[in-house]
Amino acid sequence: MARDRIRFVHCADFHLASPFGGRNLKEYAEMRRKDAWTTFEAAMGLAEEEGADFILICGDLYEHDYASKATIQRISSLLGSLSVPVVILPGNHDPYVANSWYKTWRWPGNVVILHPESPSVMLGGLDTFIHGIGFSAFRQDTPDFSAVPRPDGNLFNIFMLHGTLDMHFGRRPFNPVSSSHLAELGYDYYALGHFHNRKTDFKLRNAANPGSPEPLGFDETGEHGVLLITLERSVSGQKALDIREINLAQKRYVWLTLDMTGMAGPEEAGKKLETLLGGLDPGRDLPRVVLTGRVSAAVDCEHLKKPWLKDFPWLQVIDETRDGHDYEALSREQSLKGAYVREVLRRLKACETNGDEEQAVILGAALDLGVEALETGRIDTRFDGGLFRRLWSGEGG
Repeated sequence: MARDRIRFVHCADFHLASPFGGRNLKEYAEMRRKDAWTTFEAAMGLAEEEGADFILICGDLYEHDYASKATIQRISSLLGSLSVPVVILPGNHDPYVANSWYKTWRWPGNVVILHPESPSVMLGGLDTFIHGIGFSAFRQDTPDFSAVPRPDGNLFNIFMLHGTLDMHFGRRPFNPVSSSHLAELGYDYYALGHFHNRKTDFKLRNAANPGSPEPLGFDETGEHGVLLITLERSVSGQKALDIREINLAQKRYVWLTLDMTGMAGPEEAGKKLETLLGGLDPGRDLPRVVLTGRVSAAVDCEHLKKPWLKDFPWLQVIDETRDGHDYEALSREQSLKGAYVREVLRRLKACETNGDEEQAVILGAALDLGVEALETGRIDTRFDGGLFRRLWSGEGG
């Protein structure tokens, strides 16, 4: 009797054995590697808890350059203890190359590795056909879809891809494909991997990327975890897709902005930092605070963060402030710069009178950046005079 429903865990990009070496801190790296393993174990356990029929791992399960025999033994032992099939697709960090652990290791019977010589698997008892395009090199251009099997309407058909969807990277290709190419294949679900931030709103509506279950750096903010996918078939044969996001990450990277403009001194800055950090979870959040604005004296970042190191031992405070200006003094100069400052200050005063706060923000940025341009002949493109931060992101966040 044909099944009318399947449920599975879709995950990718665990990057087990990642060195986490960017900060040159041994304790930090050890903590983050432990977090990655904890999240991996939680993801595998989730399949059992939710009664999933199988697990898909869409690439970059481990780091080819750093994974040891002990790493693979630990992965293999955990996967072998599961009561469900696990289908793995090699990615660009764990490609199916000559010395790949996928080739040389004896994996448990419930583990299936999809590779160019064996790119498909039929899960017979589940009426599910899975085809995958992963990596057999560290970089690959647009894959050849001519050999992809056409899906069987009597089965649940899943296409696994580790690559880039609807994006172009020129000389650095990582299996670039388009939604139109995938849609033409006619599969029921496209299980993606490669990019580390979760995305479930592709133009191709039945495609999803779970992102990295445990974030790997400050470019991977927000919640992270895996996807729990349900495919159901109606009496008429139509298939419905449900995507449930499951958050599992042990840590969360958080960017914060502290505008130092007009700060009276370290004590006021410390209070502002207290407000920023007060809403974070010390056991989970890894904050990076960027100091911005114009200041009259150098900022001591180490002194500023010291009171918070007990709660946030890995707190980063980055000084991106710039030297302040005395605009009243500049306005008295008989020069082009003085004339510019006088005119902008006049308009700012008019905004104060008529209550036009939005225009005041724009003029404040124009004053800040205009003086910099007149003094140096250029504008540092890392800064916007606070314009966009205040208009759309809110102060301090």
